[in-house]
Parts: sequence; C-alpha cells; structure tokens
Amino acid sequence: MERLNQWIGAAIKRGAIAVLTHRNGDMDTVGSACALANIIGPSARACGIHLSTMARSMIGKTNADFLTLDQHAPSWPRNLGGLIIVDAAGPSQPGIELPDVPKCIIDHHSAGKSFEFGDSDLEINWNTCSTAEIIFAWGEQYASTRIDNQSRMLLLAGIITDTGRFRHANADALATAGQLSDDADIDFSGFIEDMESVELNNSQRVAITKALSRVQTLDAGRWFLSYTRAGTNEGIVARSLITAGADIALVSRRSNGETRLTARACRAATRGGIHLGSLMEKMVERSGGEGGGHAGAAGWTGPIDDTDATSGFISILMSNQGDEVSGS
Repeated sequence: MERLNQWIGAAIKRGAIAVLTHRNGDMDTVGSACALANIIGPSARACGIHLSTMARSMIGKTNADFLTLDQHAPSWPRNLGGLIIVDAAGPSQPGIELPDVPKCIIDHHSAGKSFEFGDSDLEINWNTCSTAEIIFAWGEQYASTRIDNQSRMLLLAGIITDTGRFRHANADALATAGQLSDDADIDFSGFIEDMESVELNNSQRVAITKALSRVQTLDAGRWFLSYTRAGTNEGIVARSLITAGADIALVSRRSNGETRLTARACRAATRGGIHLGSLMEKMVERSGGEGGGHAGAAGWTGPIDDTDATSGFISILMSNQGDEVSGS
C-alpha cells in the first residue's frame, strides 16, 4: 500500500489523475474507480467507455462523478499526471488507446496478456474477491478521513456484485463488507434489495425474456450447463440461469464485430474445482481475444462468431474437469 500511496502522490504533483475502468463497466470496476477518485480528491476523476445497468443505477443513487469517454477519440486532460486502471489485468480490457503517461494497475485476477511496465509504472494485484477491497485497504491506511458514505456505498456494491451476492466471498470480503456497512450505517438487506431493484426499460425486459426463452441445456461432464444468447444485460440472464438450477451459466452476445461470453457458476461448482477465469483464459489460447475472471464469474471477448465461441467454451469445459480447472 505504501508504493501505491507514493505513486498517487507523485502523479498528483505532475497533474491530474484519470481513474479508468474496464470496457464492460461492471459494478466492481466502476465502484472502485469512483470511490478511489473521490478519496484522492479534486485531482482525480473516474472515467471509462461503458456503464453496466447496475453501475449506472448506483452512480445515480450516490450522485457519483463518472465521465463517459468516446471509445474512438477519448479526451484526456492536458496536464495528465498519471493513469490508474482498476479491475483490468490486460491492455485491451479498458477498450481504448491509452495515453503515454505513468500508469498504475490495480486488479485482483490475471488475464491472457499483461500490461508492459516501465520504471514509472506500478502494478498492484492482490488475491482478493474484488478490486473494491484493495481500494478500501489503501483508503483506510492513508486517507481514512476522506472516505465518505458515497465511497463506502460504491465499494460495498462492488464487493456484493463481484462475490455473487456473497456466494463466492471469503472471510476477508465479508469482513470488509461488514465494516463498510457499519461505518456508513447501511441497512444491509435493504441495500442489497435496493441494488437488485434496477430499473429496466421495456426493451431490456423484452430482450432478457427472449434470451431466457431460447435457453439450451447440456450435461457437461459433472456439471449441468445452461446457455443462451442475449442482446443486453448478460449478467442478469446468467444469474437467472444459476437461480433456476444451472451449475454453470453461459451467455453470449454479439456486438460491434465481437462476441462477448459471460459465465457464472454456482458455489457447488466452484467448490468442486470449476474456475471460470481459468476456462476463459483457455478461450484466449484457443481463439485469441481477451478473457479471465474469478472462479464463479468470468468473461471473454474475441473476434469469432457466437456459435464458435459457445462451442469452444463447452469443449474446454468438457475437457477440463475437476482439479484441472482449479485456479492458481
């Protein structure tokens, strides 16, 4: 944490700090970025190219500051002193061309291709359930008076979503969530219910219903797999499939010439040896692109069509059972 604090201090002396999310804009990356920028102060601002439905809702509820960047022509401050990239282990994950400034990578999992680091760069990669836990650990140690309730709510939401509503949480994640909840005097059950009551427009509801109506199932070795295609809200669709009884859920989405795979696993599957992040890294070896994640939640993005991507994942799953897919 001292190295991170020193890097932030040096970056502030050079100019502004951009805190960048990964391209999928989920709650952990967005909550971590917004909270970190808020704790650092006026010199920093959270930004990225996309916000998930959940992240957009939480930003609205907390009045957090987030700048949406143009993917093809991002606008950076002239006096940019440093770039912090949160929850993204590989250079393609932010989804934009990065400026040539000192960078700091804060993450908690691996990816197929890592960043290249120079003398002024820093990598923080902890074996935690969420990036939000790393941000809170730094803030508690070096900027505890600047952690306001807005930041606590954003970090708590990041932990809740990245642990699959605590189904994949360890003791450290639970302790951090408890402290955030206590410090902000948050009604825990009410907070989670409020998070899950995300407002969906009619077209989103229709798209989710269509995705669920074309679900296919497969006995993939030891595991019961449910898979489908979706046009939006892949995470909601995947979570619904797990709730309906699938051991593993796989949702594909085709957009802008790329296929995105989103996978979720139940607790029994991860305890039985499934590590979806490792499987998505094998997708990178098979088909290129970028992929990785956690034992119970992971994703992959690449140039092949969705049928090829889905069959590729199923093949990898079938040939990697038990201990062979356990994460390192």
